[in-house]
Amino acid sequence: MFIKGPIKGEGIDITLRNNPDHILAPNDWEKVMGVKFGKVSSEEYKTWYMNLIRERWASHKEDFIALAKEGVEKDIKLKCFCSNSFKACHAHLASRFMNAIIEKLNKQ
Repeated sequence: MFIKGPIKGEGIDITLRNNPDHILAPNDWEKVMGVKFGKVSSEEYKTWYMNLIRERWASHKEDFIALAKEGVEKDIKLKCFCSNSFKACHAHLASRFMNAIIEKLNKQ
């Protein structure tokens, strides 16, 4: 199972700053800083990020499935700088996406 975790401690850092090549990391500083400072709405950011992840899913499906299989065997924290209460955080969104993959894998 995947959950959003704090930047310190165990887990996978999926921030643009520290791990920009990760399949779950955002790729646009303007969007990341925009949502953080209220220049981009939470809904706009969520839509943008989920579209990014769906595009990556189309071309890196095997990477997502391999990561999801790890999440079947253990809890994995997806680390980000956002507070746990910030629901537009990409780590929350990525956790939901990865958990949905796990659900599909379990149904097979």
